[in-house]
Amino acid sequence: MKTLIQYIVLLLVGLTTQVHGQVVDTSRNINTWKLMHNYSRFEDTEMDTSLYDLHLDYNPLYRNGFSYEYLGILGSAAQNHDVFDRPGTSSFLFGSSLYPYLADPDRTVFYNTKSPFTEITYSNMLGVRWNEETVSFLHTQNMDPYSNIGLDFELLSGKELYINEETRATKFTLFGSRARDKYSAFGTFHFNRFNNRENGGLQDPDAFQQGTLDDLWLYPVKRSNALSSYTRMQAFYTQKFTITAKEYFTDSLGVTTDSGKNFSFNHQFMAERNTRYYQDEVSLDALPGLYDNYYYFTEEKIRDSVAYDKVTNTFQFILGDPYTDQLSARIYAGHEFSRYGQRSPFRYKVLDETDSLDLLLLREDSVYKDTAITVFNNNYFNDIFIGFHLAGPPKRPWYWNVNGRYYLAGYFRNNFTANATFSRQVFQTYRLGLRGNIENRNVSYYHNHYSSAFFKWDNDFRASQLIRGEAFLTNTEQRFNAVISTGVWTNYLYWDENALPAQYDKTIYIVSGKFFKHFKVSGFNSHNQVLVQLSTAGEVLRLPLVALKTSNYWEQVLFKGALTAQIGIDFYVTTPYNGNAYMPATGVFYLQNEETIGGFPFADAFLGVRIKRTRIFFSYNNGLAGLVSNNYFTTADYPTKPGVLRFGLAWTFYD
Repeated sequence: MKTLIQYIVLLLVGLTTQVHGQVVDTSRNINTWKLMHNYSRFEDTEMDTSLYDLHLDYNPLYRNGFSYEYLGILGSAAQNHDVFDRPGTSSFLFGSSLYPYLADPDRTVFYNTKSPFTEITYSNMLGVRWNEETVSFLHTQNMDPYSNIGLDFELLSGKELYINEETRATKFTLFGSRARDKYSAFGTFHFNRFNNRENGGLQDPDAFQQGTLDDLWLYPVKRSNALSSYTRMQAFYTQKFTITAKEYFTDSLGVTTDSGKNFSFNHQFMAERNTRYYQDEVSLDALPGLYDNYYYFTEEKIRDSVAYDKVTNTFQFILGDPYTDQLSARIYAGHEFSRYGQRSPFRYKVLDETDSLDLLLLREDSVYKDTAITVFNNNYFNDIFIGFHLAGPPKRPWYWNVNGRYYLAGYFRNNFTANATFSRQVFQTYRLGLRGNIENRNVSYYHNHYSSAFFKWDNDFRASQLIRGEAFLTNTEQRFNAVISTGVWTNYLYWDENALPAQYDKTIYIVSGKFFKHFKVSGFNSHNQVLVQLSTAGEVLRLPLVALKTSNYWEQVLFKGALTAQIGIDFYVTTPYNGNAYMPATGVFYLQNEETIGGFPFADAFLGVRIKRTRIFFSYNNGLAGLVSNNYFTTADYPTKPGVLRFGLAWTFYD
């Protein structure tokens, strides 16, 4: 059995990641890392064992942000209110609304642990049939002091309260690593699948706000038979070989000197597949209210599918250590092979006009689109890119880094991105800095070309440019972070009132500020987050002026440290704004002008308890629903759940 497990570890490492020859601290019980610097370095990260975070982490959205438009049920489509934190055009367009949930290499935590480590978490709603349930399981263990393997599984499910809104998300990550001497390796395999029923929102949100029906599940919705499925699979591998390393010498007086340079080679491999399916039932004589057209039709059922596959290989040469050397440099080159596929109506030529005597063809340039027959069409691209990275050590008073990437060939030919950060330690424990980036990038292939049952377009959009500058002040010890950002966006891509892609022909100017501060006085704790955003294009970029979340609780240690308890309340609100609508057929958020959302105060009371290695929480979510008003919409036409009691717990085993 042990031999089999060792074989699996070696296979995982061979199929996944390999980084550089960094040293593992084998004296620590548990090391936790994330991959940084374009996956070329593993850096320490905190293990999530917080009692406070437990009652929030049941929803993966809150692990990656605090303010979203979403469809009001766990595992449904979501869009970050922070416009600068939304996924770019390089991601799969029709899966971008599920990006905040995804397990991927950027979010993977790698372990090195002296003893096997296991964590099991569970949460559920109490006393309702329309419950939301989560189950997660994490296990990791070392095979030797330098090799580790683990798996991370999470299941999210939501039962319908409003008609046809059931969700189910399955996420699975297999990870492995080895780091010793001059060679290190990290690898992951990720599986993400979302099976969601799509109701298109309420038909009459005004009636909902007025409370005209006694039971919420009686309100009619726009789609009663639609469903979608999104799957994303990724295999990731990165390895680093140290070719030469610094040598350190200590003389008889205890003075240490070094000679030589750190020089290493890094290779990365990434393969991913994205597929989205959409199914609906309609009738020929009555198109549904969400759709204005249809382009193929088969037995009163629509079965759309679209796919995006990509294989990337990147090769890097690294001179110096970004954490110890005054100057470190990295240059790299890579290749991306991409496939874009979609189901479209079958097309073939027909004879529009013929001579009645000799049947000579007079015109044959027309194309007939069969509404009953569809085919799957593919397009392929090969992209080649180069890049560089320069940096100084962050542990000194001054820190800086500069990065750049340029595409030489392929769909993204002549696209580039460059960014730089300069910061300095001030007031002993604070770091003050400036950060800027410039990006020129083509819109995604699917912004330009798409064909399906209800939507089709052929565009020739120009590349979009974003210039962004930031000033930041941060203090890890004081748990404080403030960022002021300005952005200039040219050729901005958005989705218009017909849920079609469009390009804004004016320059957009954006100013935003994000602030976080954790106050603590004796047993009282206050976590505060604020997002403020202003743009010059409110007609195409719909954002709340302010989003605020504050959590205030009392923490008490009892029974000589055997038990820790927290009791408090989370409060969240945004200013009113014309929120976006959501299109189930394509999975995108688009403009609408009829509904105003925001302004409703969401309040969640919670109680948390830690007993040794077990954490338990109870929370009452959306406690002001029906008391303040019924305007608890999180997207136009999509209300969230009313007041409900939630329970959860986490067991940690480390032997």
